[in-house]
Amino acid sequence: MALAAHLDSGFYRYRGIPKPDNAALQAEKIRKLLKANRQRLAFNASSMRPLSARLNQQVAQALRDGLKVTRLAEATGLSRWTVRTIGLSFSDLLPSGLPAEQRLAMIMELKSELAELEASKADLEQKRLELLAAARRLGVMDDFELAALSGLQSETVRRMTWGRQAEPTP
Repeated sequence: MALAAHLDSGFYRYRGIPKPDNAALQAEKIRKLLKANRQRLAFNASSMRPLSARLNQQVAQALRDGLKVTRLAEATGLSRWTVRTIGLSFSDLLPSGLPAEQRLAMIMELKSELAELEASKADLEQKRLELLAAARRLGVMDDFELAALSGLQSETVRRMTWGRQAEPTP
């Protein structure tokens, strides 16, 4: 009888889950991707600092070992002035006794690792730009949230994405 009285009252309770909004799903996906991108950029930057410090130390050690500034500048792709400045900043080094070719090989290896990191940084920054453009196109996140997620200032986000078209799916 209670069941009949309940059915006679005329209400129906929907027990399903409403279908999520497609824009909200894409916004959440962009949030996750921007957070991951920011972490990868930070890791990349923290990897570049010690690598460039080791490269500078190797350049200074090569100068201390007697390599010419011009030869080092050609090998590293740096200007002669920069090579001299690096050499002057490490005044406490002693000659190591390593052959010049071995020292240059070490410098070239460090330079190639640094170039790989710079290329991956450029790729990550391009991906971040695409994600920001997609988020602005969706219009579900404001510039301040995008700035917090990307690690940039809101004005920079606005300037970077002005007039950019993004792919429909990030």
